[in-house]
Amino acid sequence: MKFTFKNLGYVDQGSIELGGMTLICGPNNVGKTWLNYAIYGLLKHYPFVASFDLEPKLFKDLQEHGTAKLSLSGYAGKLDRILQKMSDRFSHNLGKYFNTDSDLMSKTKVGLKLENYTLDLNEKIHWVVRLGSKGRLILSKESGDDTLIITLQGADSGLPERAIADIVERQLARILLGSCLLTPFVLTSERTGISLFYKELDLSKNILVEHLSDSSKKGINPFRLLNSMRSRYAEPIKDNIDIVRDADTIAKQKSFLKEDKSGEYKPVFDALREIIGGSFNTVNDQVLYQPVKERNRDKTVLPIYLASSSIKSLFLLDLYINSIAEKNSVLIIDEPELNLHPDKQRQMAKLLARLVNAGIKVVMTTHSDFLVREINNRIMLNADFKGRSNLMKEHKMVKEDILRPEQVKAYTVYSDHKVHQVEVTEDGIDTDVFDEKIEDANNLQDAIYYQMS
Repeated sequence: MKFTFKNLGYVDQGSIELGGMTLICGPNNVGKTWLNYAIYGLLKHYPFVASFDLEPKLFKDLQEHGTAKLSLSGYAGKLDRILQKMSDRFSHNLGKYFNTDSDLMSKTKVGLKLENYTLDLNEKIHWVVRLGSKGRLILSKESGDDTLIITLQGADSGLPERAIADIVERQLARILLGSCLLTPFVLTSERTGISLFYKELDLSKNILVEHLSDSSKKGINPFRLLNSMRSRYAEPIKDNIDIVRDADTIAKQKSFLKEDKSGEYKPVFDALREIIGGSFNTVNDQVLYQPVKERNRDKTVLPIYLASSSIKSLFLLDLYINSIAEKNSVLIIDEPELNLHPDKQRQMAKLLARLVNAGIKVVMTTHSDFLVREINNRIMLNADFKGRSNLMKEHKMVKEDILRPEQVKAYTVYSDHKVHQVEVTEDGIDTDVFDEKIEDANNLQDAIYYQMS
């Protein structure tokens, strides 16, 4: 799965192919976050921007006979054109997605390419979509069958074709692409502030109160009210706000990881417990953090706004692992090292490696030399060298800590405004992007010592 970019902020052009773990490195203000957001947005919205040029005969058959048929392989054969139109429609709406002036992104293109695509016909399908109080649109298919049967029941004869087309195209996109596109979850770099101010970020309520207060003398302007209630943030940030706001309900769910917390995925939860050093709970819409109780010290429970910045930054990750993560999904995270001590950054590398080996793809932006070097340690452990077992035992490492070089993709954005792929070998990721700056700092330190002596 490869994403292509053109005129996305600082980035003039480039492409990113996802691996099990994908790192995007580089200096500040070169568009790493925008790359992350674009990947998240296209994966999130693909069913809503896909277009299949449905034949008029489909609507005629539905109106006259109440049923119609589609050949799935026929659409799979037009995959390149479908992906191009999907990318064009998503790119056209990037202004709204980033909550910015559409003119700023009028020349931006975000694309998707799928290599070695195969149509999966094994799934048996029976989806029912309600249309009003009595109408139903049913999409069904037997396992192994190429034909999708669409049935319209009890709907108003005046139902617009566009409404039916939207439903059919969304479901058709999920059938054709759902097995190869990943379910995304994003952790933005604003997650610390969101965890702190989530009550104040109840946007609709606050805006309504402000508008009513401001309108006491002028009268209510419904058009100005609707316009003001648009999100003030890029969609990934808004999604994080919504997740925190609904944390009490979401926390009652179980991710596929938590379903086997004590079995296959125990290493993930061991690493999570180590980095958090406690647990989260939500009570009456209040997020609480409870550190692990130390001997001879009282039990402590803190509202999250009193917890450290590192704990605030980890809350959404904890919620994802425990309650949200799905199979065939991707965790997209800005700066996993955010607010973390170097030791915790190394622990974060451990957690992310174990998530990758549990089947979750991870895409991250990072500035952390500690994080990258720890990932490199886990890549180098893939080599079968003498003393490896003893070394891993000494450092309390398990097989889920090892990353194969082919699992990892790395990219950086340089001053030429292009995305460049960084080589990943048995020795790990080429860390020149960090080494040059570290060498500069060391040289300055040596020069100061020399002058002082």
